[in-house]
Amino acid sequence: MEFSEIFLETVETLNGRSRVRRVKTSFILVCGLSFMPLGVYLFIAYEMMFGGTLVMFLAPCFLIYPIIRFFFFGGKDSVAAVVTTVVVEEVTKGIIKDVLKDKSKK
Repeated sequence: MEFSEIFLETVETLNGRSRVRRVKTSFILVCGLSFMPLGVYLFIAYEMMFGGTLVMFLAPCFLIYPIIRFFFFGGKDSVAAVVTTVVVEEVTKGIIKDVLKDKSKK
Protein backbone atom coordinates (compact mmCIF):
# COMPACT_ATOMS: atom_id res chain seq x y z
CA MET A 1 0.00 0.00 0.00
CA GLU A 2 1.42 3.35 -1.05
CA PHE A 3 1.44 6.40 1.17
CA SER A 4 -0.94 8.27 -1.15
CA GLU A 5 -3.47 5.42 -1.06
CA ILE A 6 -4.08 6.12 2.62
CA PHE A 7 -5.18 9.71 2.01
CA LEU A 8 -6.30 9.85 -1.64
CA GLU A 9 -8.91 8.04 -3.69
CA THR A 10 -9.92 8.03 -7.34
CA VAL A 11 -13.60 8.59 -8.01
CA GLU A 12 -15.17 7.89 -11.40
CA THR A 13 -18.19 9.77 -12.72
CA LEU A 14 -21.44 7.92 -13.32
CA ASN A 15 -20.94 7.82 -17.09
CA GLY A 16 -17.35 6.62 -16.65
CA ARG A 17 -15.81 9.31 -18.83
CA SER A 18 -13.73 11.11 -16.23
CA ARG A 19 -11.92 10.36 -13.02
CA VAL A 20 -11.16 12.66 -10.12
CA ARG A 21 -8.39 12.18 -7.56
CA ARG A 22 -9.40 13.56 -4.18
CA VAL A 23 -8.75 13.38 -0.46
CA LYS A 24 -10.70 10.56 1.18
CA THR A 25 -13.78 11.69 3.05
CA SER A 26 -13.00 9.32 5.90
CA PHE A 27 -9.59 10.97 6.39
CA ILE A 28 -11.18 14.44 6.50
CA LEU A 29 -13.81 13.35 9.03
CA VAL A 30 -11.27 11.56 11.25
CA CYS A 31 -9.15 14.73 11.29
CA GLY A 32 -12.19 16.84 12.18
CA LEU A 33 -13.20 14.55 15.01
CA SER A 34 -9.66 14.23 16.35
CA PHE A 35 -9.19 18.02 16.39
CA MET A 36 -11.77 18.39 19.16
CA PRO A 37 -10.16 16.29 21.93
CA LEU A 38 -6.68 17.33 20.82
CA GLY A 39 -7.64 21.00 20.96
CA VAL A 40 -9.20 20.66 24.41
CA TYR A 41 -6.12 18.79 25.65
CA LEU A 42 -3.72 21.44 24.30
CA PHE A 43 -5.81 24.24 25.74
CA ILE A 44 -6.19 22.72 29.22
CA ALA A 45 -2.84 20.97 29.69
CA TYR A 46 -0.50 23.48 28.07
CA GLU A 47 -2.70 26.61 27.92
CA MET A 48 -2.02 26.83 24.18
CA MET A 49 -4.39 29.05 22.22
CA PHE A 50 -3.83 26.79 19.21
CA GLY A 51 -6.04 24.24 20.98
CA GLY A 52 -8.90 26.73 20.91
CA THR A 53 -8.22 27.35 17.23
CA LEU A 54 -8.50 23.64 16.50
CA VAL A 55 -11.86 23.40 18.26
CA MET A 56 -13.36 26.70 17.10
CA PHE A 57 -12.21 26.91 13.48
CA LEU A 58 -10.59 23.79 12.06
CA ALA A 59 -12.82 21.03 13.47
CA PRO A 60 -16.08 22.56 12.11
CA CYS A 61 -14.48 23.16 8.70
CA PHE A 62 -13.25 19.58 8.47
CA LEU A 63 -16.66 18.21 9.52
CA ILE A 64 -18.71 20.40 7.15
CA TYR A 65 -16.40 20.21 4.12
CA PRO A 66 -17.37 16.68 2.92
CA ILE A 67 -21.06 17.65 2.99
CA ILE A 68 -20.48 20.85 1.02
CA ARG A 69 -18.19 19.04 -1.42
CA PHE A 70 -20.79 16.34 -2.08
CA PHE A 71 -23.93 18.46 -2.43
CA PHE A 72 -22.60 21.58 -4.15
CA PHE A 73 -19.53 20.45 -6.07
CA GLY A 74 -20.31 16.88 -7.09
CA GLY A 75 -17.62 15.37 -4.88
CA LYS A 76 -14.73 17.26 -6.49
CA ASP A 77 -12.06 18.95 -4.38
CA SER A 78 -11.75 22.62 -5.22
CA VAL A 79 -10.88 25.97 -3.74
CA ALA A 80 -14.48 27.05 -4.19
CA ALA A 81 -15.63 24.16 -1.99
CA VAL A 82 -13.23 25.24 0.74
CA VAL A 83 -14.33 28.87 0.54
CA THR A 84 -18.01 27.85 0.60
CA THR A 85 -17.35 25.69 3.65
CA VAL A 86 -15.70 28.56 5.54
CA VAL A 87 -18.54 30.94 4.65
CA VAL A 88 -21.20 28.44 5.77
CA GLU A 89 -19.31 27.80 9.01
CA GLU A 90 -18.95 31.51 9.84
CA VAL A 91 -22.59 32.27 9.02
CA THR A 92 -23.70 29.35 11.18
CA LYS A 93 -21.54 30.52 14.09
CA GLY A 94 -22.96 34.04 13.72
CA ILE A 95 -26.54 32.78 13.81
CA ILE A 96 -25.84 30.64 16.87
CA LYS A 97 -24.18 33.58 18.63
CA ASP A 98 -27.18 35.84 17.88
CA VAL A 99 -29.63 33.24 19.19
CA LEU A 100 -27.61 32.85 22.39
CA LYS A 101 -27.48 36.63 22.89
CA ASP A 102 -31.26 36.88 22.43
CA LYS A 103 -31.87 34.08 24.93
CA SER A 104 -29.53 35.61 27.51
CA LYS A 105 -31.38 38.97 27.29
CA LYS A 106 -34.73 37.36 28.10
